This record gives sequence, structure tokens and C-alpha cells, in this order.
Amino acid sequence: MTSRFKMGLLTDIQPPDIETRLAILRKKAEQSNFAINDDVLTFIASNIKDNIRELEGALTRVTAYASFNDKHLDLELAQFILRDITTRREPQPVTADVILKATADLFAFSVEDIVGPRRQRPLVKARQVSMYVFRELTELSYPDIARVFGGRDHTTAIHAVQKITKQMAEQPETFNQINELIQKIKNA
Repeated sequence: MTSRFKMGLLTDIQPPDIETRLAILRKKAEQSNFAINDDVLTFIASNIKDNIRELEGALTRVTAYASFNDKHLDLELAQFILRDITTRREPQPVTADVILKATADLFAFSVEDIVGPRRQRPLVKARQVSMYVFRELTELSYPDIARVFGGRDHTTAIHAVQKITKQMAEQPETFNQINELIQKIKNA
């Protein structure tokens, strides 16, 4: 009689330490060709400890804000831009319902429209923004995000996140919409 065991490796995944978070931020800053002082990177790394996506998102927010407003990115400006992150007391869980409702309110659509099959231009933009925010504020995978949006293919979610990321860097309106939506969600 042969017994069959499923073998696997158990690992304890811990959030990265501050040195690792700083290394990630330095690499991202280098890739973006945006000069960022070490005190700004340290501030971001010190305030965002658990989520690498949120860490990278904070870096994108501060660099985009400084670029769009033609301001020098220093510690004081970074503290102002990321005040929602640094003033949180107890993080509230960000749920799909909260993100969808906030997106629907911001773009004046219903939640059913956001997750539904219609493909009119303003609605598609709202849906893509929502998918981007899902990726930034949750730990959901692309297939999980696609399921929230009516069972779409995961490549739709990937495309949406890539498109909105590009638009955030190029269009102040999109950047401002994302920031407003994130603020609403975090304050919900």
C-alpha cells in the first residue's frame, strides 16, 4: 500500500522592512526619471508599511502632483499630498461595495451600470477608473477584479489599470479624479 502525501512549503510572509520599502521606492523613482529627495522617500516608506501597491501608488501621487502643479517635491509637499494616509487612525476595510458606490457617485452612474455590459465612452472610463482603484486599494487579483465587474476577462482589468496609470501621468483631470475617488473611499 502506497500512501500519497501532498507536500508543500509553508512560508510566513511578512510586510517588507523599511530598507526594502526604501529600495522599492528608489527603484521606482529611478524608473520614472523624477528626482526625489531621500527624506520624501523615507516619509513614504515610513507611513506605508503593509501594501507594496499602495507604496508605489503614493509615489505616483506625489510625483504626478508635483509635476502637474510645477512644484518642487519636498517633504512638506509630500506630507500635504499624502495627508489622508498619514492621518488615518484605524484603517477601515475597503470593500468592493464601497469602491463601486464611490465610483458610481463620482461619475453619476449606478453601480449596476459600472459593473454591467454597456460600453458607452463615459461609462467605460468610470469602469476603468474603478478597476484601477480596486487594484490600488485592495489585494484582489486581476481575475478577482474582473469577476466583480460582471465576470469579464482578467485581461480587461489589466488593460484598464494600464490605461488609467498612463492617463494619470498625462492628464491632470484623470489624476484629480483618482485622488478624489481615493479620498472618498478612505473617508467612507
